[in-house]
Amino acid sequence: MSTNPIAANLRAWVYHEPHDPLQHREEPPMSITIPVDAVKARLDNGRLWLKGWGTPTDPTAGTCLHGAIRYCQPTPGDAYLIEQVGARFGFGTLANDEAADFAAVERMLVEHAEITDGMLAVTFGPQWESIVALVRRAAVITPDEAQKVGAARGAAWGAARGAAKDAAWDAAWVAAWVAVRAAARDAARAAARDDARDAAWAAVRAAAWDAAVAAAWDAAWAAVWDAAWALVTRDLIGQHGYTQSHYDLLTRPWASVIGPVHPDDKPVTA
Repeated sequence: MSTNPIAANLRAWVYHEPHDPLQHREEPPMSITIPVDAVKARLDNGRLWLKGWGTPTDPTAGTCLHGAIRYCQPTPGDAYLIEQVGARFGFGTLANDEAADFAAVERMLVEHAEITDGMLAVTFGPQWESIVALVRRAAVITPDEAQKVGAARGAAWGAARGAAKDAAWDAAWVAAWVAVRAAARDAARAAARDDARDAAWAAVRAAAWDAAVAAAWDAAWAAVWDAAWALVTRDLIGQHGYTQSHYDLLTRPWASVIGPVHPDDKPVTA
């Protein structure tokens, strides 16, 4: 048990022992289980429960349900995924703040302790597995990596001249958006894709923001968002004018530094 790097880093995360975040590059299982007992202990069985974030990182201070989940998350990044699933399925931050008392929050926690594949698919769309992997990897991105990702996007922009660089990215974004709309047979399906995009953006942003210092995040955020949007729309490549080139343009900055965002993507070469 003690030789398991994921378990060791979980103990380090909860108990603030020294750990190597890069050990999380070993692939954890996609399933997510909220550690109910640890979350309840972090909230001191209700005595430290708050409406509003409070101070999640201080184990002696009050926080909300999702602040406690961030403190006790089983794998770095999972708390941000759980927040988005919670928003979709009625146990998000708003539900915490609208709860009558801690007993209601405890019921939500117990009832939704198992985050199923189906819940992740509804929240993040058909590429949910790759989005989970992207969020988890963003959660352990180092400031140096974030700077390199930002620089890679800047270099890609610099490869084009003048207005062409903006036009290229705009075209990729617009092509993805048009494909989403064209592929949707009704407004509900289009809205679902938009919801998946928003959930992916929110999760990956929060994960990377917590992992990297603000200056490094400022350099990388656009590349991370591009990669998340590309993943949400990956299944639409080849349809409605959305091409592999559009997808590659959106994912290349992240992939050139961290690696492909999807297991079927080709590695980026110089």
